[in-house]
Amino acid sequence: MHIFRGVQAMRGLAALSVVCGHAVIAHAIPGTRSIAEGAHTILASGVDIFFVISGFIIATAAASQTDAPNFAFRRIVRIYPVYWLVLLAAFISSYWIAPSGGEAPAALRLGDILAWDYPNGYVPPAWSIAFEMHFYAVVAALLAIAPHRLFEGLSAMLGVAVVAIVLHLPLGIYSHPLILEFGAGVLIAYLARVKTTLPVLPYTTAVSAALFAAGWYWIFVVGASDPQFARVPTYGLGAALLVYTVVSAERDGAGFSPILQWLGSISYSLYISHYLLIRWLASFTERWQISSAGAVVAGILLSIGLAAILHRLVEMPLLNWGRKLSLTRKGGEGLPSFPGVRDLQKQ
Repeated sequence: MHIFRGVQAMRGLAALSVVCGHAVIAHAIPGTRSIAEGAHTILASGVDIFFVISGFIIATAAASQTDAPNFAFRRIVRIYPVYWLVLLAAFISSYWIAPSGGEAPAALRLGDILAWDYPNGYVPPAWSIAFEMHFYAVVAALLAIAPHRLFEGLSAMLGVAVVAIVLHLPLGIYSHPLILEFGAGVLIAYLARVKTTLPVLPYTTAVSAALFAAGWYWIFVVGASDPQFARVPTYGLGAALLVYTVVSAERDGAGFSPILQWLGSISYSLYISHYLLIRWLASFTERWQISSAGAVVAGILLSIGLAAILHRLVEMPLLNWGRKLSLTRKGGEGLPSFPGVRDLQKQ
């Protein structure tokens, strides 16, 4: 039974991309601000990769389960402990350093505590966790209502999201264009489930690169009137092609960088904790008397170090505890429906 090592490596690359973007923009100096903003615009596409990967992983893992409480329990253990530690640190330090660069939020809202609302004033990167939580809620509901019709249910919900987006229905995150990127991941999971082999599409890497470049040009150079919408047909579609290509290549025996796989294993801790650390570092850069480039490198390396510690001391022990303390073994330990499911459930 194998782990989708390529997907794990892509998670590492996506997390590193976001960290680099925030480090660059936090230490931009007069005269280079425009360059930093341009770099941040393309590096932020790591979030779009995350959304497609999440759709793929969650659909893959949930397809072998029939127990909604067990699924929800594992997601709670996966998301909240590290997030709450970072949120607590951001809340305490907000009396000295505003976490988002402006004024500190007036109060800690329930939506912040549960990572359900966006934007998130204390942990700005957690806006994407709100999208994740809404996606998990849909999957858990479908597992509770029709566990053997998961993909049909997700397809129906995707249709509802499309209608809500087109008609501008007030459904919150469920009517946000970025929710469609989860649907792309679900589609890849479905194809991997029903097909023995995934055909390698020609020029996918080049097409994906062109889509990312088009997204950067549309959003940063042209100035898209709705940047979040512009991300979907560019960054989102490019990310979907990349994930599909990686899954297809791995099935054909391709190997992937061990370093990126390791970064993938700590990617959640890295993603959720790096912004606060970089904000702290940016507040004291002048005292260290190091160059802007040196501060960027220091922020990236220290973020990776902090994430490794959080992963080792907090995330992994709690994940292991959560697996042992699953609400029921029936839905969580079912036979995998295709290679890699059992390992994906551990993520």
